[in-house]
Amino acid sequence: MKHLRPYLKLLRPSQWIKNGFVLMPLIFSGDLFMPDAVMKAFGMFIAFCVAASATYIINDYMDIEQDRIHPKKKNRPLASGAIAPRNALVIAGLLIGGLFATVFWLNIASIAIMALAAYLVLQLAYSIYLKHIVIIDVFALSTGFLFRVAGGAAVINVSVSSWLLLCTFSVAIFLALGKRRHEVVFLPEDAVNHRPVLESYSVLFLDQLLQVVTTSTLIFYCLYCVRSTPDMGTSPEKLMLTIPFVTYGIFRYMYLIYHKEDGGSPTSMLLTDAPLLVCTILWLIAFIVILYL
Repeated sequence: MKHLRPYLKLLRPSQWIKNGFVLMPLIFSGDLFMPDAVMKAFGMFIAFCVAASATYIINDYMDIEQDRIHPKKKNRPLASGAIAPRNALVIAGLLIGGLFATVFWLNIASIAIMALAAYLVLQLAYSIYLKHIVIIDVFALSTGFLFRVAGGAAVINVSVSSWLLLCTFSVAIFLALGKRRHEVVFLPEDAVNHRPVLESYSVLFLDQLLQVVTTSTLIFYCLYCVRSTPDMGTSPEKLMLTIPFVTYGIFRYMYLIYHKEDGGSPTSMLLTDAPLLVCTILWLIAFIVILYL
């Protein structure tokens, strides 16, 4: 088991929580208690987890030297030398090959496969080139979340609200900017050596962008509640009751970024910060109760 630990770490299972966005169309469409839709949605969730792990491996391979000078990332399996780079690439290739062989065998909707393929291409482009272009790097990371939502909707054959897509994109940008700010603050001297694009970012610039995207995220969610109510007899006034949870979640995340100087890993923050985790769970419960009961 000890020998398998580096390989498990290489897959970054803690990051799979991001693929929860794949399940959003299932919940928001009113199909949460439809067994067939649930099976398809969770299948797509697993597919995105496999795809994400493959791209994490490739990204780690591309960043071996930069990760070795990072105080935390130097412990990653490739940067630490626990796994040979060649072996890691073989694993990534097997994951991608097995992934598409499985989805084609299961006869998953072509649009869902396209969303999955687009996600993979985007992540590969990010690892190779896009992460070196200021602002585009943030947009590339955020667009990956849109492909998750699109894949989750396509596999259960439901339409996606434009307001839901705007909320997703805005939240993703918010998280990505918080991550960039953490890198600039946490690595004031070695930031450029770790990630060259950080030379184009400053704390002031990132703070200004965060102010803009924080406002837009809250506005888009409010508009989603008012304008995109599913045809389930739910009034906008009821969904608006979930706005306080979203507002607190955004404020709590901002507090962690500015006062705790955190933000390097949004998934880690969600899982380790009790107030943020409780707020997220309560928001989800409230949304489901309002939508289904």
